[in-house]
Amino acid sequence: MAVRVLQAATQNITAPEPAPRICRRGGSGLFMPREYEQEWPDGLRAFIYLIFLAWCFLGVMVVTNVFMASIEKITSAKIRVFDKKTNRHQTHLIWNPSIANLSLMALGSSAPEILLSVIEIVSGDFFSGALGPSTIVGSAAFNLFGIIAVCIAAIPEGEARYIKEVQVYVVTATFSIFAYLWLIVILVLSTPDVVEVWEGVLTFCFFPILLIFAYMADRGMLPGTTPLHRSVQIQGMSVDELAERKAVLQKEYGNQVTEEQIIKLLIVEGQAKNCASIKMAARRSLMGGKRAAQVKKPSGLQCAMSAITFGRNEVVPVDEGKEDENEPTETMACIEFKMIKVAVLESAGRVDCIVRRDGAIDHAVTVEYKTEEGSAREGSDFDRAKGSLTFESGAREKCISVKIIDDQAFEEDKEFYIVLENAQVVPSNKEHTAVKCALGAVKKITVAIIDDDMPGVMTFEKDSITIAEPEKDTTVDITVIRKDGSAGKIGCNFRTENGTAVAGIDYEEAFGILQFEEGEMTKNIKVVVKAKGRDRTELFRIILDEAQSPGTFDTNADGGPDMCILTVILETGKESKQQVAMIMSSLQASWQKSKVGHANWAEQFKSAFYVMGGEDDGEDEDMKPGVSDWVLHIITLPWKVCSALIPPTDYCGGWLCFMCALCMIGLLTGLIGDLAALFGCCAGLKDEISAITIVAVGTSLPDTFASKAAAVADKYADNSVGNVTGSNSVNVFLGLGLPWMMASFYWTFNKQWVATYYTSRHEHFYNTDLCQSGCFVVKAGSLVFSVTVFTICAMFAIVLLALRRKFFGGELGGPRPQAIASSILLVCLWLIYICLSWWYADTR
Repeated sequence: MAVRVLQAATQNITAPEPAPRICRRGGSGLFMPREYEQEWPDGLRAFIYLIFLAWCFLGVMVVTNVFMASIEKITSAKIRVFDKKTNRHQTHLIWNPSIANLSLMALGSSAPEILLSVIEIVSGDFFSGALGPSTIVGSAAFNLFGIIAVCIAAIPEGEARYIKEVQVYVVTATFSIFAYLWLIVILVLSTPDVVEVWEGVLTFCFFPILLIFAYMADRGMLPGTTPLHRSVQIQGMSVDELAERKAVLQKEYGNQVTEEQIIKLLIVEGQAKNCASIKMAARRSLMGGKRAAQVKKPSGLQCAMSAITFGRNEVVPVDEGKEDENEPTETMACIEFKMIKVAVLESAGRVDCIVRRDGAIDHAVTVEYKTEEGSAREGSDFDRAKGSLTFESGAREKCISVKIIDDQAFEEDKEFYIVLENAQVVPSNKEHTAVKCALGAVKKITVAIIDDDMPGVMTFEKDSITIAEPEKDTTVDITVIRKDGSAGKIGCNFRTENGTAVAGIDYEEAFGILQFEEGEMTKNIKVVVKAKGRDRTELFRIILDEAQSPGTFDTNADGGPDMCILTVILETGKESKQQVAMIMSSLQASWQKSKVGHANWAEQFKSAFYVMGGEDDGEDEDMKPGVSDWVLHIITLPWKVCSALIPPTDYCGGWLCFMCALCMIGLLTGLIGDLAALFGCCAGLKDEISAITIVAVGTSLPDTFASKAAAVADKYADNSVGNVTGSNSVNVFLGLGLPWMMASFYWTFNKQWVATYYTSRHEHFYNTDLCQSGCFVVKAGSLVFSVTVFTICAMFAIVLLALRRKFFGGELGGPRPQAIASSILLVCLWLIYICLSWWYADTR
């Protein structure tokens, strides 16, 4: 019945001739080609299109910089809320960092690919094209294999970068694989070669689902996750175990012990467990794997492993020791330290190290000892000690005491050593004895001095202050205090930040460096508040950040551990309460704020025309433009001027800049689509091949440089590796989900598709109820083969990153030979994907 209905509907329709390719006569694109280009030789045209295409990729890079600036402006917006738990106001980012990275940031990275797919569908009368989907998959391949290969090799030798927010990364990595498996499902298994409305809608809806799962992982709502901002992990310990261990240490050392000192003590304790495991494994290996269990009387070394104790002024972990052939017996006295390493607070005054004797105890023995410098120095950190210990008959333990020198200066933790030597039996007037004396395994003890002269923390006196509007411009002193210590020099940067108040209108911008000298407890920041006849209460912020080690910020103050925020509230003046004054002030503020925006807009054009943005002559020699800077500036000057037309981020919180930059990227992407199709046509390449090679690489270049810079500059790999997996997911859900959803709706109510697809090759569409009223056709063919190859290679890449984290300490960097090998392997995976996809497209 369905066949007869469609035959009746199409008996007066003549299937059109296949449309000519874009480079042939009658072919057309969104902007190109022009008619006179048809007269040029194909080789010349291909060369010109390739050069023009590369130039357009540079244009995308320039405009994307502006686009990312708007995203940064939007996602850095803050809000001040009242926290009922702490009964104080706190300043928070409006955008959750994980949501920002997966929405706006990912859109910024993937905008060219996404817009290319959307433009191809809309400009192609809602017929599916080959360029957009193949570019999405090709870009994902280059992101995962190419960009991460660059990031791995870019890390300096001996360094590694690991993903900190693993739980969010697991979500994005899972979705990045699932997204491409989903394409196989809808194009091959569910409705072959057809995307129905529900499939298009669901593909698009996976994007908000991804955001929800990422947010849940960020906030610790998924099984096995904890809130990222509260998770403080010590390797090998759960959160409950860590809290319990902290309480024990506070009880042992007193409540005055700081959190930083507890962390240091826990690290030393953790080292003890690791070293103990290594030591016991080595003993088992040397003894055939069983001797450790068969020893009836443990040596001093084994006791040190099992009898770890804690005292008021010391924590005793196990460190590396050397095996000794001397074992305690009835005729052999072994003398050694009871512990291998001790840690003592600087204020303890002294450290007591126990020396024990095992084996023969019926004769007097003696041993000499002396201190040796490490990073700690005699006379300034500890008093030199040298002497001997005598174990009388029957005595098992003796104590060596060394004075620890306490000073008021903050300094790094230091170490020194105590060494035993010359162990011997004390001569006796009685008959000769067969008892011997020797040193045991632990001949040397390491003493770690933990500094407890605290540098203090920096904070404001209050989280907010209120300033009544002055009659004239007034300088206000903002006090920054230093508390909980004053040892050493500390400092930080300070800057003002707009809220509802605007710098230059309501106050004068201020920034600089605060430096606290030894013992100095307060510093003032001078801020000029302007008198302008306010009609409403406004606010701005003063932010302390980038603390200079060893200084830190008060974690209980607004801003948390990374910064300290003071909210300055500017109250309305009495005279501005009158209605007329309110209206005039409102109009004046609006005009002045617009004026500031125009000033920044003018600055954009100045930066566009000057190389390196017009650096001052007084800059360092390294900052002066070189030949390459001039060449790139001249090449990209037209694009810089075009990007300067985009409104600056001062307007509408950055949203106006965001929308205008997005539109400009869209226009550039449309031009790139035409050029890529023209180049492929003239060079004899299919659109699928052009998409996965030239277009995919070209549109991903801006993100390549950004990810490389993030990998080198950041302590973690989240902003490089995590950005790739997030972008690859967004590519499918937005880059294919949005246009496919639009096209599936369009063709559900438009039967003109029959004129294009009613051929014997597609007749199977009409033999079912699938396309009785129209449907959106997406030929699986090369697309699904390319997706399949990519998905298989992507799984290998994800496993490789996991193995690198396990064996080299991070997804990026690590030992140089292994880093280069990993990069080469990823590049090989990319080449496998390109070659197989190229082969399949050419042989179909």
